[in-house]
Formats: sequence, C-alpha cells, structure tokens
Amino acid sequence: MPSAILKVLAPLNRFIPTVKKPERDPGLRTKVLWTIIAIVIYMVMSNIPIYGIQKEAGIDVFWTLRVILASKRGTLAELGIGPIVTGGLVLQILAGSRMIDVDLTDPEDRRLFDAANRAMAIIMTIFESLVYIMGGYYGSLGLRETILVFVQLLFAGVVIILLDEMVQKGWGFGSGISLFILAGVANRITWSLFSPIMGQDGLYQGIIPAMFQALLEGRSLIDLVVRYQLPDIIGLVTTFGIAIIIIYLETMTIEIPVESSLYRVRFRYPLKFMFSSNIPVILSGALFANIMLISQLLWSRYPGNFYVSLVGSWAVVNNRPIPTGGLAYFTMPPQGILWSTAHVYQSLGYLVMMILSCYFFAVTWTEIAGIGAESVADQLLASKLGIPGIRRTKSKIVEFLKPQITTAAALSGMLIGLVAGVADILGAYATGSGILLAVDILKGLYEEIATKYAEEMTPGLRGFFFGK
Repeated sequence: MPSAILKVLAPLNRFIPTVKKPERDPGLRTKVLWTIIAIVIYMVMSNIPIYGIQKEAGIDVFWTLRVILASKRGTLAELGIGPIVTGGLVLQILAGSRMIDVDLTDPEDRRLFDAANRAMAIIMTIFESLVYIMGGYYGSLGLRETILVFVQLLFAGVVIILLDEMVQKGWGFGSGISLFILAGVANRITWSLFSPIMGQDGLYQGIIPAMFQALLEGRSLIDLVVRYQLPDIIGLVTTFGIAIIIIYLETMTIEIPVESSLYRVRFRYPLKFMFSSNIPVILSGALFANIMLISQLLWSRYPGNFYVSLVGSWAVVNNRPIPTGGLAYFTMPPQGILWSTAHVYQSLGYLVMMILSCYFFAVTWTEIAGIGAESVADQLLASKLGIPGIRRTKSKIVEFLKPQITTAAALSGMLIGLVAGVADILGAYATGSGILLAVDILKGLYEEIATKYAEEMTPGLRGFFFGK
C-alpha cells in the first residue's frame, strides 16, 4: 500500500503544468528535433541574466558544483537540475530507509511515486529560490527586487522541470537532466581547451592556445604540465584517461548461467556491471550541494557557533565561499593536483565521501528503480529461462541472484566514486564527475538513437524486439 507521504504529495500535481505523452511513437526526426529544442531553450536560459540583481553582488556558493547541477551563476539557469535531483534524492532516501513503502513494479505505486517526484521538484524549486534570496547570495535586495527575483527563479525552475518531463515522456532522447549536464560539460571542456582569456601565469587559460603561445615565446611546455586552478596537461591526460576507463566499465558484464525450458539449451545471460549507471554520481552531487547550501546559510547566520561549525565553517576568497571546516569541507571537489597537495586531508576526505555516497546510492537505487534481483528474475521467467540447479520459482531465483546483483551494484558504485574522486584530484576538465556523466550520457544517447534509426530503417526489427 502506498505511503501516506506519496498520497499527500501526488495531488499537488493538479496545480502544476504537465506534459502529455505522445499519442503515438514520434519518429526519429521528431525526437531529434525536440531534443535539440530542449537543449537550445536550456542554453538560452543559461545566458539570460536574472533581472533585478547586480552581476557582482553576493557570492556563488556552488561554484565548484555547477557542472553536475547543470546551472550557471546569475542566469535563469541558476538552479539548474538541482531541484529535480534533490526532490528525487529526498524520496530515494525515504524509500531506501523504508520510511515510505513503494513498489515500483506496481503501476499505481509507480504513478504515485512519479507524481510525488514532480511535486517534490516544485517544492525544492521554491525552497532553493528562497534560500538563495534569504541567504544573501544576490546581495541586499529590496521587497520589489526580492519578489521579482523569486518569480524568475520559480518560472525558470518550472520550465526546466517541464523540459525534463517532455524528454522523458518520449518526445526526445535520454532525459532533460542528462541533456543539460551534457551541454554544461561540453561547454566547460571547450572553454578549458580553447579559452582565449589570459591566466595569472601569463599564458592563455585554454590549454591549446597556451601550448602555441609557449612555443612561440620559447617557453618550455613543462610550465603547462601543472598549473594552479587552470587547465593543464595532467588534466588533459586525465580527462581522456577517465573517458576510456568509463567506456571500459560500461562494457563490463556479469554472466549468469541460464537454461531454456523449451529447448534445453544452456548459455550465459549478461547483466550490466554498472547497474545504476550514472545515477549515484548525480545524487552524490545533489547531496554535496545541499550540504554546502545549508551549512553556508547557517554559518552566515551564526558564525563561530560550535554546532554550526560541525556542519561547515566558511571563508570568502575573491567573492567565492570556501569551506574551511566541518562536513562541508569534505564535499568541495579538489581543484587540481596542486590544490590537492596543498589540501591533502580535504582531498582524501572528499574521495572517501564520494566513494561512500556513490556506494549508498548505487545500492538503494538498484532496488528502488526496479532493476534489482526481482526484476531480473521476472525477465528470466518471462523468457522461459531458468538457472541450472535452481528451482524455477521467483523466490528461488531471487535468492540466487540477489547476492550477486547487490555485490555488483555496491562495487560499481564504489568504483565510479573512486574514479570520479581521483579525476577531481588530478584536475580533469569539467570535473571527474562531469566527465563520467558526459561519457555515460553520450553512450546512452548513441545507443538510443541507433536503436530508433534501426527500427525505422527496418520495421521488422520493431516486431522482433517488441512484439509489435
């Protein structure tokens, strides 16, 4: 029976605009078109400044997490995907701790859970907008400016939620969340490679023009191997290395021995090793962002308080808040290898936090999303497959599969946390988490588009795969 929390949240959707599912399956061109439209709208929003604030007013508390949150300071994309992911994060934690009872294999539970997700996203949009304004992130605002900024943030947040919903309901490829993250990562990598702005070391910020400048001025390329908080050669190598590692991990499978009950043929049934895909990294980013947001707000109100300092203590350097202690200190991604060597304990603490949070979210998401042992058992039984030596009942197959799937989910979650954390320490462009997400998103989009293309080129494939 659905939890009372879901029943309370779900009706709120009556007051929230929604996107209808397409009545029939859109063609490849239509889906590509709407996907591009969603990205273009997001990019336009990320370049429209919020009216009523001064560009240099206030501080940017999320400057280290902008890539993961797909947000941009001082624009209509200020909140990015933060409210959507945070709303889902809250419900996931509640479901994982059994505070709400939900069975996503049940259509009614699934409908209520999706409705609750949308309602939570709107609630978090309102909450984060108020925190930004009340926390002084835009400086001192009068009543008129406060209302104006709040309305803009709320409107922009709703638009992003609707864009995500539109893509997820079948109008486009992937999800709005993944598309916006991909756009942000691509923008950050392009800037790191080709930025024409001069850095504090006398060389261009972009690593490519910096190399040409160094060669033309007779300087050694060794100066570009390591740079403080600027794109460097180690970061470039790390970026490509992380991309290769992620591609390799995505190809890893767990092979379960199965036997057909119809033909008595034995073979291996492959299960994806990366069970929860990039979800743990996204949720970890949202968790870290909210820890930083809440701790910075508390510190601004009660500076020097001992209990507040346990959550996080802060200092502002060059208009950027820097956590100097508490839990928030270990949620800030390292800014390259020079930063990491100067802040060894912070970097190691961040790495441990990243591994543990990805482990937790990987394990809980596997169960909540309906991709755990019970889901795989249902697939095997529906395909008239069984496991040799195991009675062909759902309970027995689940009993056999659960330890293997839980172990795979836990290991894959810890592994991607380790990869993302190490990449941040070495200074990967667009952060380690951003590279991990971008590669995984690109792979998923390629597979989805290729499948759709194959269906339209060969209509018989639709009947072969989907029975239609």
